[in-house]
Amino acid sequence: MMQPRLVILGLIGLTVVGMCHAQGRIMGGDDADATATTYAASLRVDNAHVCGASILSQTKILTTAHCVHRDGKLIDASRLSCRVGSTNQYAGGKIVSVESVAVHPDYYNLNNNLAVITLSSALTYTDRITAIPVVASGEALPAEGSEVSVAGWGRTTDGTNSYKIREISLKVAPEATCLDAYSDHGEQSFCLAHELKEGTCHGDGGGGAVYGDKLIGLTNFVVGACGSRYPDVFVRLSSYADWIQEQIA
Repeated sequence: MMQPRLVILGLIGLTVVGMCHAQGRIMGGDDADATATTYAASLRVDNAHVCGASILSQTKILTTAHCVHRDGKLIDASRLSCRVGSTNQYAGGKIVSVESVAVHPDYYNLNNNLAVITLSSALTYTDRITAIPVVASGEALPAEGSEVSVAGWGRTTDGTNSYKIREISLKVAPEATCLDAYSDHGEQSFCLAHELKEGTCHGDGGGGAVYGDKLIGLTNFVVGACGSRYPDVFVRLSSYADWIQEQIA
């Protein structure tokens, strides 16, 4: 299997969980049912899966900004596409090309790490393709210990290639634990705790964190190695809800 690209971007001990060539799925958890993650999209560069993404509307997809950059430069939209409507990253559903990408204007070094993709043609909603609402601006996080659903096609514990999206429940970590793992933690991020050798990994970046049928976060990075004792760090979407709604409008 090809080795992943570990992008540090000046943050010691932080591993970006997207934009790598290693295929696979979330560490731990179970294969998702066919209709459990209908909002999820496989973001592709040159038709190869690199990151997760979430359907916001018939023409808008949300992911992390680092997933649409390489070597510090925005990837041309002509090289991007999304597979929707399939749990299989290699087949099924529909491949849709990308018209343009709007990166958050303050994105830098994994901060303000989100981007809205505009598709070249509108999706048709089905029992396998649906949009997911984004949490409201300023809305509080779920209580400490609450279970949050995360799904993705990232690497597994055994490092084998896989094709089906995998879903796992992670728990909202205490603020002190999040600060211990990520000293720059603030209102624009949150952490989800997991067991050792579980959690998000390479290829899961940009995927959605869902609580109460709402999108509350995006998979951002892991601290240390995948499945370490530290919680995984997510973009907190309640801090960006207004900007996201502007892009959808």
